[in-house]
Amino acid sequence: MKINFTNNQYNTLIKLVQYGYWIASDMEKNEEFSELEQYLNSYAKNFGVKGIEYIEEYGIYDVSRELEEKIQEVINEYEDGVFLDKLAYHMARNEFVKESKLKNFSQEEAFLRVLELEEKYHLYIEENGLEHLKIEK
Repeated sequence: MKINFTNNQYNTLIKLVQYGYWIASDMEKNEEFSELEQYLNSYAKNFGVKGIEYIEEYGIYDVSRELEEKIQEVINEYEDGVFLDKLAYHMARNEFVKESKLKNFSQEEAFLRVLELEEKYHLYIEENGLEHLKIEK
């Protein structure tokens, strides 16, 4: 099978591979990911991509510092968003658990209450940042 890409599509594919490789390589050591990344990176010159270089000393294709920084910016923004979402969710769940000891909720009521509490924490964090959050025993 053969797949044809435009230069723009190839550039997008390279970014997607880097984003995915970042997550996948952090979760597991998998040679398949590395092999596919190297295979795709080997075509960078054919597509006029300047952000991938062949490092002869190591025999690998690697992203340049500039492209890596651009990719890392997107990853950092994503991770910050995930962190804030998870923080708001867990804070809402903790508050809901306390509330549910005092009141019985139907499944639908519970779902809606957790969403309401999540929104409360999202708004609080958005307005105040993380500076005023503290852990109490």
